[in-house]
Amino acid sequence: MKTNPLISFSFILLILIIGGCSIVFKNHSSTKLSPDKSKITEGYVKRVIDGDTILVAFKNNREERVRMILIDTPETKHPHLGVEPFGPEASKYTKEKLYGKEVQLETDVQQRDKYGRLLAYIWVNGELYNEELINNGLARVAVFPPNTKYVRIFRSLQAIARKKKIGIWSIKDYVNDRGYNTDISFK
Repeated sequence: MKTNPLISFSFILLILIIGGCSIVFKNHSSTKLSPDKSKITEGYVKRVIDGDTILVAFKNNREERVRMILIDTPETKHPHLGVEPFGPEASKYTKEKLYGKEVQLETDVQQRDKYGRLLAYIWVNGELYNEELINNGLARVAVFPPNTKYVRIFRSLQAIARKKKIGIWSIKDYVNDRGYNTDISFK
């Protein structure tokens, strides 16, 4: 008797879901992400401004401040907020991972923010760096429509980091929907 492979696969998937198994392993998304080639610009990271903002130099000698889409790291240079917990760690991590590296910038629907910065997902060596910051508890998901291409993936990864109490999630009540709560004790 022949069995339909689609029915077999569906049955196995149903068993996994009912059993509570996760399709996300080691804090990485289950599918290999790849950028939309039609929305890619290449350059190299000339300077790291903070955890979620970099200065990129392009081949035509143009430079742009680039703000990473869908993430928000704690502040390190804000005139009113000062240095927030895990801000220096996020900046240091971004500097170690991106400074001097060739990157691909993938834009979404809106290409610039109100400050004139280029908005982009950062790809380095075929990996989505924005995702890496979330995986390591150094950024929260910050949604500013219409730029939402990877929001579902990022939110699922954030839930894992939160559950594991990694980085920013290790401080009770520190992260909220609007950013970071600096009114609580961090000791």
